[in-house]
Amino acid sequence: MKKTDQTALLVFPVLILIGLGVAWAGSQGGSAVFGLPLFALAVGLAFLIQWIAFIPAFLLQTEKFFDLTGSLTYISVTLLALVFSPKVDARSFLLFVLVLVWAVRLGSFLFGRIRKAGKDDRFDELKPSFIRFLNVWTIQGLWVTFTAAAA
Repeated sequence: MKKTDQTALLVFPVLILIGLGVAWAGSQGGSAVFGLPLFALAVGLAFLIQWIAFIPAFLLQTEKFFDLTGSLTYISVTLLALVFSPKVDARSFLLFVLVLVWAVRLGSFLFGRIRKAGKDDRFDELKPSFIRFLNVWTIQGLWVTFTAAAA
């Protein structure tokens, strides 16, 4: 096993622990859905979407829908929070609309750029390695978690 893969194998559980820590901390005093903290469900959804999208990306050795998946994850997590929020007021609806507009704009721009370019060179070394490529998708789940948590 390559040294980079060994390192990536050690990084993966750290990423999971960070995600679990954020889910736990962000859930304190928050709303619950089906007996589970809404914030933790949103974090779980962010990771789940990334890992599901990773499967065909790894099998096809492509990064073409990486950024689009990030945007769809933002939209999904924000929609989950809005739908299951105990009260939806003007502020929460405005936040949803702003995240939606931003995610659609950014996702469509980045997806268009990758379609035009054909590939993203930053992924060339990562795609052949299962664990390194998985870590990239997992980090995107963390990125969505951290940045969307502010809303």
